[in-house]
Amino acid sequence: MTEQFWPMAYAERDPDIVLVKAMAAGEATAIESLYQRHGPALFAYLVGQLGDRQWAEDVLQEVMLAAWRSAARFRGESTVRTWLLAIARYRALNARQRRPPPPDALPPDLPTDDPKPHQKLEHDAQRDEIARALQQLPAAQRETLELIFFHGLSGPEAAQVQKVAIGTIKSRLHRAKAALRHLLSKEEEDA
Repeated sequence: MTEQFWPMAYAERDPDIVLVKAMAAGEATAIESLYQRHGPALFAYLVGQLGDRQWAEDVLQEVMLAAWRSAARFRGESTVRTWLLAIARYRALNARQRRPPPPDALPPDLPTDDPKPHQKLEHDAQRDEIARALQQLPAAQRETLELIFFHGLSGPEAAQVQKVAIGTIKSRLHRAKAALRHLLSKEEEDA
């Protein structure tokens, strides 16, 4: 078994690290608990990457299996969430290489608690406009935006997931926001 690098006091308090250690020891209930804690966020990330809910569910199962198999190698150099997102990223990349995404795949509807039909139509139109603009961004910029704004990762966490320097994340984020502003203002002018 590989040497663990978790500071003992921290490891005893962090429920995610406790779960990973339990998975490494072969406790099947630990993977279920980890799935309950992180499954929804991983699923949302995978839907964003793959554009298809069923496909994302299949890849999520691969992610959890990979986490189970590699739990003993988790060194604690990142948060468990960042580690799981990195696994999800690589599994999504592999899945896209095996099977290209459906051409008409769109992001899922964003939840709304506004019952007025005309406002729902406006909301749907805005969502579609943003989705089209996001799809026009280079994949690396789009993924950086999604990790930070949709999944709540910090810049350093996004850098760990994407295996790039924090400066790269900052420049991707800056360029992506500028490109989105341009694309959305262009669509507004065309409307």
